[in-house]
Amino acid sequence: AGLMVPLIVLKARRFALLFTLGSICTLGSFSFLWGPWAHLTHILSLQRLPFTLGYTLTLLLTLYSAVGLHSTPLALLFGILQLLALLWYLCSYVPGGTSGLWFATKICGKTVTSAVNSS
Repeated sequence: AGLMVPLIVLKARRFALLFTLGSICTLGSFSFLWGPWAHLTHILSLQRLPFTLGYTLTLLLTLYSAVGLHSTPLALLFGILQLLALLWYLCSYVPGGTSGLWFATKICGKTVTSAVNSS
């Protein structure tokens, strides 16, 4: 994975496009494993609907900015938002995952703030 870091820097749009296509394939694999109808009803349930809308929107915006607009900054922005939405989705399956994620975010934020302020 570390070998792909130059691709992120040098070919950001291509990386965002490949990351998005990989995410779509991952969603397709879940649909294959659970069954298409069961997976669709699960991700469209009231509890999962905010994730589904956010993740689908970031997928589409990443594709549009990388392929349609040819905008590297927008592709990176929407790729990062896509990664955050995916992290939110994964944490929602772990008991206490989202509250743990918020706790870790606060700790990291305080650590970074104190490190910046002390220099």
